[in-house]
Amino acid sequence: MGEIAYCQPLHDPTGLIARFKSIALPYPEALRSALIRRFQWEVLFSIENAELAAARNERTHVAGCLYRSLACVAQVLFALNERYLINEKGALQEAAGLPLTIPHLVEQADEIWRLVADGGFAQACAMLRQVDRELKALAHPGGTAP
Repeated sequence: MGEIAYCQPLHDPTGLIARFKSIALPYPEALRSALIRRFQWEVLFSIENAELAAARNERTHVAGCLYRSLACVAQVLFALNERYLINEKGALQEAAGLPLTIPHLVEQADEIWRLVADGGFAQACAMLRQVDRELKALAHPGGTAP
């Protein structure tokens, strides 16, 4: 849907792309809710898995879990802003520039990766837990997080 929503057709003689755009835009509330529900829980789930892997010094698994957690943060931020996430490459940097976002998100992500590279798994997980708390505050401003 994102590809259709954002594309600039060069040729659409039958109006097919225009019809599809009418489905994709405005951004569907049901999709927004479903993406937030689907990816928000996985942020903390991935952090917890990283913490378990860190206890076993499984560097690759820690990195994979933290990557997944950050990718889920991007998914939630895009959904909160009613924007389609089309590609994971650069998604976190783009999410940091959206109206509803986490302050200093890119810097926090950079620090998380520095900590992982230095073997500071516990600190990286703790920093990502803070990102998760900030994300929950954005998604549920009245304190009604699930």
